[in-house]
Amino acid sequence: MRHVASFRHFLSTGRLGPISVDLNLRQVADLLGTPQDWILNYDSPFYWIYSELDSGCPKLEICFSPDAPHPIFWFQIEDADDVRDTFHLFGQSLAMTADGLSGASTPADYLRSGAFDVGKTTIYLDECFVLAIVTDRLVAFFCSRDDGEEDMSDDQKRAIFDGFGKGLNFTASDRLYRVDSIYSYHEGGTERERLLKRATCSIPQYLGMMADPPEIAAADD
Repeated sequence: MRHVASFRHFLSTGRLGPISVDLNLRQVADLLGTPQDWILNYDSPFYWIYSELDSGCPKLEICFSPDAPHPIFWFQIEDADDVRDTFHLFGQSLAMTADGLSGASTPADYLRSGAFDVGKTTIYLDECFVLAIVTDRLVAFFCSRDDGEEDMSDDQKRAIFDGFGKGLNFTASDRLYRVDSIYSYHEGGTERERLLKRATCSIPQYLGMMADPPEIAAADD
């Protein structure tokens, strides 16, 4: 059976079509078939990769527990910056529609898409200037294409962290960020606590740092 997933719905719910963290290895195999690749972890192939045959495309990567019945620890869209077409294939049985978002979309574009619940979303900026959009079920990591942070003084860095979400003009920086990987995990998991919480803000606060007026679409139910 072929399945169709929505990228926007994945961002909103943490579910990629029929795939969720509530499944186990056998259930994933029944839905998607044999993966195109895998990585040995725990001395067994419990890390599966579904992808298109061509390189330069996003991949669905699933990490399973080594303990039977091998439930999903987490799964991710890796190389999400390669999302660029109307739809992408993950193996032979799952296609994802891009819904107007792509690897060229900035964090502000993602936040304006309406995919994220305003009340359940926090934006983090860590000490390495990696930016993350975090919900109760999902983390989307964004990396900057500018290496200029290495040349900043401690005072300049402190000014950015202190002003993040509080009047800082972040427009130029936002345009340099591109999505890297997007993880789905169990609600109430520890991923949020593992992030470096150097600076945080809400969706309205982040969009308030943009030069253009913020507009937030309605989130999916």
